[in-house]
This record gives sequence, structure tokens and C-alpha cells, in this order.
Amino acid sequence: MSPKSSATTPNVARLRETAHRQFRSVLFGRLPREIREMIYIECWKASGIKQHVFIRNGRLTHSPCLLASDETDERLEELQRVLHKQGSPQRWRTRSLALDNKWAGRFSSSWHEHWICEEEMKEVTANHGETHHCHQRTIFLPMMLACKRTYLEARPSLYATTTLIFTDLAAAHACLALSPSTTASLLHSLAFSLVLPFETLHQHRLRPSPATAGPWAALCTALSDLVRFANLRDVTMRLGLASSSATHYVDRHAGKSSSSGKYGSGSGSEGEDSEDGARINARIVETRPWQEVRERWALSAVRGMLARRLVLQLPRAEPTRRRPEWVTPYNYPEEDCEGKSGGVPFLRLERYAALPPMQFREDGRVEARVDARRERSGTTVFSISLAEDEGRGEGDRDGDRDEGGMRETRLRKVRRGVKGLMTGLKVS
Repeated sequence: MSPKSSATTPNVARLRETAHRQFRSVLFGRLPREIREMIYIECWKASGIKQHVFIRNGRLTHSPCLLASDETDERLEELQRVLHKQGSPQRWRTRSLALDNKWAGRFSSSWHEHWICEEEMKEVTANHGETHHCHQRTIFLPMMLACKRTYLEARPSLYATTTLIFTDLAAAHACLALSPSTTASLLHSLAFSLVLPFETLHQHRLRPSPATAGPWAALCTALSDLVRFANLRDVTMRLGLASSSATHYVDRHAGKSSSSGKYGSGSGSEGEDSEDGARINARIVETRPWQEVRERWALSAVRGMLARRLVLQLPRAEPTRRRPEWVTPYNYPEEDCEGKSGGVPFLRLERYAALPPMQFREDGRVEARVDARRERSGTTVFSISLAEDEGRGEGDRDGDRDEGGMRETRLRKVRRGVKGLMTGLKVS
């Protein structure tokens, strides 16, 4: 479902012809243009110069961003706390770790690290209703509707000062790629936090035809055009890997799930709220390890001037997982580096600590794959309950132990067997 336009774009040329100069007013008659620009900027700052743009009820809308630029994702700390409380991980073990509904919604949030912004948006919507959406708390619209001359003067300042943030590929594609008549050409700064499926990231490489390049390549092309022919100067893009191209919906109370959508990170409604404010049909995004992505292939859609103005944020590789050497030419360096000295075509490449791969199950639980310690190589599977007080602990399994009393793993058994075989061959 394509988003509907909430309002018709005004005819700027017609407004310039009919706008009154208002020389008798204090604002336009006595204050110079520089002072008026300062007033406009203070109005935008009071409303929030970082705004999320998303699709709700089939329409593009916005809400303020509350996440600070240097703020860490609290979900990582909560996951570490839960794992530490449960105990040291064992290889190839499944444990049930209980999460309340609040943290379960944060881990499965389709706004990713901006889950706090989603919570604020839903709280305001629940308090004021759908007809009084959160964007009416700002003074963007009242300033633009004051008069024609205010609209013409404040419009460039608004889009030059405000940074639009997209956590949904469908909303970004609809706003920047499918709507050429919008005010996207006035934007100076954009930010993205996208968790996309493998097929979406590599579609333009696997199907090089322009007709089948996909929304990811189309978005990169639109951003490149905005940098080359418009005013776009700063672009920050944070990427992650989703499990599939479908949008999953989980009923937190009934434990049911379904799937729909075509963009991977969702398109359309985000579910319904119950009478007590709890989200019943919540859209979630399952994550996969970023090591599966061939970074240079996926980001080959970012070219030219867009690459030179792009701050790219990619997941940091897990210390217990090492990519094979044949994958190295397809990926960028792991350490943070500048584009000129580090061999990357972007303005800056940053690596961030990402959540472990998670899989949301139909019974309302999520399995998070967490790497074990180096001395216990392998992968540990934790089952994190999405419902409150539904966690089930699991006792330690009895297993073979070596002379030192430590659990004997399969690898140790194989090594012991090979050692015994070689000893027997030498004796014979």
C-alpha cells in the first residue's frame, strides 16, 4: 500500500505573486532578514530539529527524535544483564530468559535503536488520539500557516535546519524516491537506520536490470540526485541485516504471528493498540548476523558525490567470529577509518555494537544467538520469552567430564580420539 499524501504541495510561484509584503508589521517592517532567520531557527529547535518520518494509517507523518547522538543502545546493557543473571553460557544450550512486555517490545521494535522515540510517539498518540497526532505538538505547521510571506521565508530555513530520520525503507522510498514533487530538494541533512533483508541489499547486484534493481538501489539513486542537483549535504546511514523480506506481526497476548509487506523493514500500519495501551499486533524485524553480507556488493549502489558525503555505520564483527579470508575482498575494514586513508569511498566508516541475531517465534518467544567465550568456541542459543513471567529455567545437563572436572566437548572428544589413533599407529 503506497502512502497517501496528507496535503497538497502549495504552488510557490503563485504564492510569491499574491503574497503581501507587510511592511507595516513589526516582524517584516522593523526586523532585518537575519533576525527573522534566527527567530525561525529557534522555533524549529523548540519543536525538535531531528524528526522521524514514518508511515501511519497509510500516510506519511512525523514525530520528534529523542535519541542523543552519543547515546548507547540500552538494549545491549539489558541483554548483558539478563545473560549475567542467568549465568555463564554453555555451548549448544537453550535457556529461557524472561523479559517483561516493556523490554520485549524494545527488542522487537521496528524503530531499532530509536525504540525510545517509538514509545514516546505511541504514548502521545494514546493520550490524544489519532486525530491529535504527535506532530501537532510542534509549531512547524502554525508557523507555515501564519501567512504567505512567512511560509515563503520560513520554508527554506525549516528544511535546511531539520534532519529527517527514516527507520523504514518503505517510508524513505516513498518520501524521497516516489515523490519528486515534494520538498526533498530543500533538505540539507538526512539520517537512516535500516534493517534490510539480504535479498534487498543485494538485489541490484543479482538483478542488474534497472527495472528490477529494487527499492534499496532506487533510494540510493534518489539520494545521489539530491546531492548532485539539490541541497543535500549530510547523510548518515546505519545498516543491519534482517532475516527475510517479509514483515512479521506478533500478537503478544495470543502468541500468533503473520507476515506481509515487501520492503523488509516494513510498509504500512504498525499494528493496533488495545484499550490499556498495549500493542497487540506489533510489527517486528528479525535480525541475522551481518557477516553474511558482502558489504562492497550491497553498497555498490552508493556512488559518486553521495559516497563522499556519507557517514556509514555498519555492525561490528563479533570477536568470536572470524570471516574466512576469501570474504575479505568483499568487505570494508573492521576498524574505524577515514575515507582517504582507510581505503573506503565514504566520508567516514564507523562500526557499532549490534544486537545478536534474533529470531521471533510463533509462540511469542525470541531466540537470540549469542557467541560463547573463546575457550568454548561455538554458538550459544538463548530463548528469550516475550511474555511476562513465562520464562522457564533449565538445569545443567550432565555430560562427560575430563580428568580436571571440566565438561568434555565434542571437539575435545575428537582430539582425544585422534591422539589415541596416532599413538596406536606409532606403537604398531
